[in-house]
Amino acid sequence: MTTSTNLYYSNEWKKKCSNDSSFLASWQGLSVFSHSMCCYVDILICSLITPYFFFPTISGFPVGLLRVLKVPTSVQVLIGFISALFMAISLVALFENRSSAIQNNKFRITKKRWKLLYYSVNCFIVLVYLIPPYCNVPEQESAKLHLLQAIPCPTEEFFYSDVFVWTIDKFWINYLWMSTGVIVLMLFSQLGFFTICCIYYLYISTAIMISSNTRKFQRSFFLGTITQAVVPLIFLLLPVIIGIVVIYCEYYNQELNNSLVLFLSLHGFTSTFVIILVHHPYRRFLIKVVTFDRSAEVTGISYITKGARVDNNVLRRLPNRTSPYIRTDF
Repeated sequence: MTTSTNLYYSNEWKKKCSNDSSFLASWQGLSVFSHSMCCYVDILICSLITPYFFFPTISGFPVGLLRVLKVPTSVQVLIGFISALFMAISLVALFENRSSAIQNNKFRITKKRWKLLYYSVNCFIVLVYLIPPYCNVPEQESAKLHLLQAIPCPTEEFFYSDVFVWTIDKFWINYLWMSTGVIVLMLFSQLGFFTICCIYYLYISTAIMISSNTRKFQRSFFLGTITQAVVPLIFLLLPVIIGIVVIYCEYYNQELNNSLVLFLSLHGFTSTFVIILVHHPYRRFLIKVVTFDRSAEVTGISYITKGARVDNNVLRRLPNRTSPYIRTDF
């Protein structure tokens, strides 16, 4: 029986496994394609960590900037997991903010201390559940040798890179699956609750405590928030679902693994694009930046006092100071 990955590489891999893998299957291919998009996508996935997974096993190694800075792989794994779940919490916060902005919503969170407690509990759960498996990481050399039973022909990077194997124990594998699933379900349940509150109080409830114009703006912003969240979420959920299927079916294809990471990295670009597309203030600001518009004049400003509306020509002759009677019409 082969007793080390070095012996396996020399005696087994070079004889049985093809060395004609494509550029996309290599870590260089993942790194080049991912880093070339880092101006438009999430910095964490594309530049700092850039994970190179060996699905269907729970192992891999980073090829990003933190690797160059000699940050331990185990630390990068923890940062990546926590960041992904914190991103889900930020999505919950986005819809909670929209829900709490509706005046007649009896479920709105208004006090700062309650908000702090609410999000502290969510963050605490995310941080604590990763501690047990993180403290039970197996001895890496024997774990890598064990993984070769599942993927006997990995890419050559498996043998000379600092591959991190999180676990090979069935108990911890099931723990990660079940606990992560429970936390994701908990976060999406909160997301669904705040979404339902927004829909009910903006479209169904007859108790009107705000003007029709304000409700119109709230509806418009809520629809924009839905679009802002759903479209990029597709670029997160699709690779995650495919990854789960790959792990369940114990199917190894390094090109597919790298493609999932690259598709996941498009989340940042789509988020930016959708925000600019659906929210007029961002779009207007971008147009001014691109066209080098340095004008200090704000379009559509009106001056209202005691029912009188003064046009922009009059407004230009006003003193250059902030006034509580000046508002911007979007």
